[in-house]
Amino acid sequence: MASAEAVTRQGSQAPLFANLAAVVTSSDLPAGLKQAVLDVLAQQTPLNAGLDGGDIESAFQKSGLFLEASLAAGAPPSSGAVPDLKAALLVLRQTLTTIETAAPPTQGAMIPTGATATPQVVAAPAQAAGEATQAALPSTEPEIAQPLQPPRSANPTAAGLADIAGGAAQAAMPRTMSPGLAASLLQEMTQNLPRMIGNMPGSNKDVPDGHIFEAATHATTPPPFRGALPAPQSIAVPSLAPDTPLAATVHRLLDDTDAAIARQTLLQVASLPDRTDASGHRIDPVVPQWNFEIPFATPQGTAMAQFEISRDGGNESADPAKRAWRARFSLNVEPAGPVHALITLNGDKTFVRMWAERPATAQQLRAGVGELSQALSRAELKPGDIIVRDGTPPQAAPARAGHFLDRAT
Repeated sequence: MASAEAVTRQGSQAPLFANLAAVVTSSDLPAGLKQAVLDVLAQQTPLNAGLDGGDIESAFQKSGLFLEASLAAGAPPSSGAVPDLKAALLVLRQTLTTIETAAPPTQGAMIPTGATATPQVVAAPAQAAGEATQAALPSTEPEIAQPLQPPRSANPTAAGLADIAGGAAQAAMPRTMSPGLAASLLQEMTQNLPRMIGNMPGSNKDVPDGHIFEAATHATTPPPFRGALPAPQSIAVPSLAPDTPLAATVHRLLDDTDAAIARQTLLQVASLPDRTDASGHRIDPVVPQWNFEIPFATPQGTAMAQFEISRDGGNESADPAKRAWRARFSLNVEPAGPVHALITLNGDKTFVRMWAERPATAQQLRAGVGELSQALSRAELKPGDIIVRDGTPPQAAPARAGHFLDRAT
């Protein structure tokens, strides 16, 4: 149900980051909203020559994939810092909703700067609902908290993958969340989802309202689901300017934030075990797989890179060091254009496959194969085949009808 509802609202998170960067310098932005905007922008990872495996691992842990698992495990009180991207998005949306609700119907653009609650004040009304929401959380723990756990194996094979493409993380996500913020986030999950999908409780609407459906129609980024290849996402151009009236800014940011939260939901659902993948095959619940996105900060803007990390279910070696791990990702940054990569760690060798949709980019990548091989060696990873192709990765073929036989019947 979560997938069916979120898929109508989801969209690339790139437009949100572009608009947040455009309005953060506005002098008319209320203090509480500005802080929420800064918290989201702080989730970016710089994409530069200094990027290493540790940066990718940290970005994986704060991607938003493990928020509910962390809350279900009982995050200890702390300074109240926003722990990850999804938490930052939920706080941003709560702040935007508070401003929109408080604005007069015809004078929304004239809200005084000091009239808006800060994120800490926004969290305060959630305290009353905190106990009820926390009490309801254990019922979802087996489905959300347990499957979506960061990998904890100290296996050097998994650690090697993290050094290349953000493979298995070796520690749980930092838990730096105050009880008030946790209650606010939990309240957001349980009470504000209807607005995000356009279906209010008690209504007879079977589809989202026209405004939300229009937004979904314009979404060009395919929704993530298990077994589908990562999709490249272009760096977005902001649709807001620093001098845009506050009411219009809040309205636009709410739409962008709703789309980003819906996409986060789909990424989490795609990471749950015991599901059917894109080819129609049932997923082995013991084979881990994580689907997430990393917002990379570039000079052109925020580039959203979609990742998939999994263990190859076909390799059933009893020795963990000999199991195959795979990492896929897609990135679209000018002037290179869309580039797709598949990195496989099998035994003591690392195999790399890359696809570039622009021939000139593919030629440049081929010219750098030797440099990549040397970099793998310096990282104590034995290079295997490194192949660069033009075009896009092949899609998994769906299972043919009648291919499987239920012998029990």
